[in-house]
Amino acid sequence: MRALADPTRLRIVFLILRLELSVGELVQILGQSQPRVSRHIRILDEAGILERRKEGSWVFMRPGNVLSDGRLSPLFADVDITQAKSFQRDLLKLEEVRAARTAMAAAYFSAHAEEWDSLRSLHVAESQVEDAIQGILSTAPIGRVLDVGTGTGRMMELFASDAKSFVALDNSTEMLRIARAKLGNLDSGVAANVDFMLGDFNALPFNDSTFDTIIFHQVLHYAQHPEGVIAEACRVLAPKGRLIIVDFAAHDREELRTVHAHARLGFADDLIVKAFQASNVHLAHQLALDGGALAVKVWMGQKQAQAETTQNSKLRIVA
Repeated sequence: MRALADPTRLRIVFLILRLELSVGELVQILGQSQPRVSRHIRILDEAGILERRKEGSWVFMRPGNVLSDGRLSPLFADVDITQAKSFQRDLLKLEEVRAARTAMAAAYFSAHAEEWDSLRSLHVAESQVEDAIQGILSTAPIGRVLDVGTGTGRMMELFASDAKSFVALDNSTEMLRIARAKLGNLDSGVAANVDFMLGDFNALPFNDSTFDTIIFHQVLHYAQHPEGVIAEACRVLAPKGRLIIVDFAAHDREELRTVHAHARLGFADDLIVKAFQASNVHLAHQLALDGGALAVKVWMGQKQAQAETTQNSKLRIVA
């Protein structure tokens, strides 16, 4: 309560409850110096009200444990701030930040329009791919979701509303900023359950069995050692959890390696199946979408529970 007993810190909390913001964005909204804003953030961080998260050279603020566990919810529920001029100005500035993020994303796509269009023209329409993913995942609750190589955040737009929690992970700070710009398209309650993380799919920064659903949407072909990447994903997949891999079938379009930096020219079914089996995951669903020059494949593996593994081992011994 002492940490909140300051008008500026209270303003910061109201802003972070609405949108995850960087230190620079808070400075811009509050109109105060960075050292002063950083001091307020430190106090809120030490009180557990906010949490600092480093992403490359940027530091973002998000609700801390004290806000997340609901202890302070009655203080911020249904609060009428329409008469507080400072809060009104803050909300206007917050919308400017949202608009700037959206403009940045639009500029990025404009600069890369030729690259994106040339790649997409080679395979089936993304709408068909997305329909296929939705059809597979709709058969059971998706729970805690990890989107590996989130890119522009499309999977977040499609599935965050159905998830218990959603982590969008990428190794590019630029892509994470583009994905974050799409938070404004989500309901505030859904957006609050989305987390952005900078990370490497070769060494995921999570404990074992953390996620119920893991998605690789057109990202595995960037892996130098895809079997190792799949094994790492299976490590953080919970028993009975589902791993969805969407990628190209094996092909010979060498320009994807030289122009688009693909490490692998698609995947044969047996590579995916063997990688699944090595991590106690069985292939539960497989689908091919033929779009012309490149076919898109969808593989869904489900991790076996420990009891199933033990039973299968006994059966093999008896046989």
